[in-house]
Amino acid sequence: MAGAYDVIVCGGGPAGLIAAAAAARNGANTLLIERYGFVGGMSTSALVTPISEFRHFGKQHIGGIPFELLRKAAELGGADVSLESGNYPVNDEMLKLAAQRLLLESGVTLLYHSWFSDCVMEGDRVTHVIVQNKAGRVAYAADVFIDCTGDADLVRAAGFPTTKGDVLQPATLWFQLGGVDTDALDYLFRDAVDGMLPVSADIRDRLLALNEQGEIPIFGGPWINKFFRDGMVSINVLREATDASDPEWFTKTECSLRENLQLIIEILRREFPEFRDCWLAKSGIQTGVRESYHIVGLYELQRDDILFPKAFPDTIAKGAHVIDIHASDSNDQNGLVVPRQEYNVPFRCLVPQGSVNLVTAGRCLSADGPGFGSVRVMATCMAMGQGAGTAAALCSRYGYSMSDMNFAHLRETLIAQGAVVDFDNVVAPKAPIELTIYPAVKAAC
Repeated sequence: MAGAYDVIVCGGGPAGLIAAAAAARNGANTLLIERYGFVGGMSTSALVTPISEFRHFGKQHIGGIPFELLRKAAELGGADVSLESGNYPVNDEMLKLAAQRLLLESGVTLLYHSWFSDCVMEGDRVTHVIVQNKAGRVAYAADVFIDCTGDADLVRAAGFPTTKGDVLQPATLWFQLGGVDTDALDYLFRDAVDGMLPVSADIRDRLLALNEQGEIPIFGGPWINKFFRDGMVSINVLREATDASDPEWFTKTECSLRENLQLIIEILRREFPEFRDCWLAKSGIQTGVRESYHIVGLYELQRDDILFPKAFPDTIAKGAHVIDIHASDSNDQNGLVVPRQEYNVPFRCLVPQGSVNLVTAGRCLSADGPGFGSVRVMATCMAMGQGAGTAAALCSRYGYSMSDMNFAHLRETLIAQGAVVDFDNVVAPKAPIELTIYPAVKAAC
């Protein structure tokens, strides 16, 4: 036994760091366990940017602690929160610092370089998590636990049911380049339209031809974002089918994508004058993961819940991102649909069936394929984190069960801390925007 807390959060990604801050701010003695030496998850370890999305069709639907974090990063010069779309670019290094400050100022105890490995159960309750690190194998006790591992590691260790699709969304190794002619690419650095970031028709068409010829593997986009200074860009283009919960397969994926990274940089230099003098500034310390395990929750978020929002009384977050399913065997996006209105994410999607004191937040929530295709994005995961962390603090203090939450108390507390959780404003939205191909743009002649 290394310590005891009111709330323990496993995983310091976008959902986990916000969950820990929320729990601590609501009076819980909170421990955050993270395997790296910093927090931020996909936004920092995998370089995913922008963080999508805080606004939709001119209305902000995510506030509270997530938006506070982005403002902190902006004050350090590491985020742009002025974009009307609510897709906010971030500098991973500044976000690491902003998130660390947020957590320490909130009173969270951090435990870095530590890997969740197992748990102890008494009936349906988790009593301890077991952690492996350089000090050995130790246990921490808590009243309430939050699984923000992304892969439902704690949920699975506790014996609660999970599911995993036969076909998972592919993984992506993000990277940043210097030495790019960003003036020539200026047409790609505009704000997202209807949740869609600009993609160059010329660059995509040439890459499609090279893929057809067998010179490059399948790819996505490419989505090319200016990285805070002239000459630098952040790129999402590499794509490979994998299962990040299978260590042997995922190891092969990491190796394969780093080879493909070198290949794609050589192709960019050879084929496009804007990249002739480019150089690799940084790649993710890990490949970015979109999907693995999902919990079997008290409710499954579905496609119709995205496109035709429901007035869930237990709403703890909102989403609005396009339904965007990256194909694992082609260069396409499947099922592209833009909701016209922000939708409600119910707390029940975060609670494993039968759970007493364990809740989740982030991409392992309970959702079907199209529902997950929208709700998985980082801003929505952050909002889920505030909901889960607040619920955990209330459970610890008042003895609520996760499966029998006092929603009125949870809602009241979230609203007092700036979260947007209204659920009684559901209207009949305009018909969603359905697309068969991702829209591409051309440079002005």
